[in-house]
Amino acid sequence: MAGTARQVHLGRKLKELRHAAGLSLEQVSEHVERSRSAVGHWERGFTRIGAQDLAAVLRLYETDEELTEQLQTLRRESGKRGWWHSYKLPPYMTPFIGFEAEASEVFHFELGIVPGLLQTESYARAVHESGRLVLSDEELREWVDARLKRQERLDKGGGLTLHAVIAEEAVRRVVGSPGVMAEQLEHLQRVCKKPSLKLQVLPFDAGAHVGAHGPITVLRFPDAGHGDVAFSDTPLGGHVIDDLRDVAELSRLFAELKAQALPERESVAMLSSIRDAHATRSKE
Repeated sequence: MAGTARQVHLGRKLKELRHAAGLSLEQVSEHVERSRSAVGHWERGFTRIGAQDLAAVLRLYETDEELTEQLQTLRRESGKRGWWHSYKLPPYMTPFIGFEAEASEVFHFELGIVPGLLQTESYARAVHESGRLVLSDEELREWVDARLKRQERLDKGGGLTLHAVIAEEAVRRVVGSPGVMAEQLEHLQRVCKKPSLKLQVLPFDAGAHVGAHGPITVLRFPDAGHGDVAFSDTPLGGHVIDDLRDVAELSRLFAELKAQALPERESVAMLSSIRDAHATRSKE
């Protein structure tokens, strides 16, 4: 299981440096007198590399003084616990939330539900209650509270911009109750006024699309040296995707979905209409 976001990022940088140096895992493991699996775990972010081991590896790669200090700083910071560690979340989520906490932009497509960063408390609770895991009341409260905490970065000064494309199915499907849906869509209409949110709806009329197999999430960072990462969420769990080609392909797919979706103003108008339909049903 991967460690913190910084640990995963450091591992990715070490792998890039090893490839640039033309060295194999075996050659590095012999140089630092560690097992091949240990070096592989460092690169995948599974385990935290020690300061002396990192220094030895960087000498082997002949990195300059500035980069060496940057990576040593990243190693030290990789041991810090973020706010999300105080919540009882599934282990596979913690690296992703760590990356999200440092990202400057999120590009997110959802097919069947409203994105987590835009969910109301009632909607989030209903999603988790019908999820793949059976949660205790305490776990459910923790998961919902953590989801709401993540949304704070969309507030003024939070430093995060969300580019969201939501399939029409997600806003028409009743999650919880028609009343919960009316409240959720009213919330979407309000948050659309935030400069930090660029929301579009992908209508049924758009026909077939590249997002038919599920959600897409790509994170971008203010540090140009920190490549984009993506996240895959499946019925068996989730994992961070950091292969450059895979992330680039997911970014391309998101761009296609964005191009097929309604413009922001028309999207808000559709949300208003669907919200009214849910509100009417809630009174029946």
